[in-house]
This record gives sequence, structure tokens and C-alpha cells, in this order.
Amino acid sequence: MRKWVSVLWPSFIMSAIATVIVFLFLNPAQLALSGGPALTTLGYYSVTFLFLWATTSATTLISYFFQRPPESFNPD
Repeated sequence: MRKWVSVLWPSFIMSAIATVIVFLFLNPAQLALSGGPALTTLGYYSVTFLFLWATTSATTLISYFFQRPPESFNPD
């Protein structure tokens, strides 16, 4: 459980910050009008946040994996 909290919590914070930064420059209403998927404003926020959370979770998990001591990879 501790491993998942140490991976998911920092990635949650970073994806929230990244979502704010993305939507400082993009307006979801204009995305829908310019031929984007037919989502509501909340839908654009949700999809973007979940995509960024998955991406940052993957990078955090890779970092967590490589912080293990070398003996845990090859116990010989």
C-alpha cells in the first residue's frame, strides 16, 4: 500500500498542476467548436486530467522502480 501511495499521490499533484497549466492556454469550449470531440467542458477537464495522471503515474512508477537497491534485482 505504501508503494502505491508514494507513486499515486505525487503523480496526482503534478497532474493537477499540469491540467491547470494546459487549460490556461486552451479553452474547452473552443476545442468543441473547432472540430474536437463532442464533450462537455467538464468532460475535457476530466479526460485531460486522467490522461496526465496516467502519464505521471507511469513516470513516477519507473522512478520508484529504479530507486531500489541493486541487490533486489539480482539476489545472487
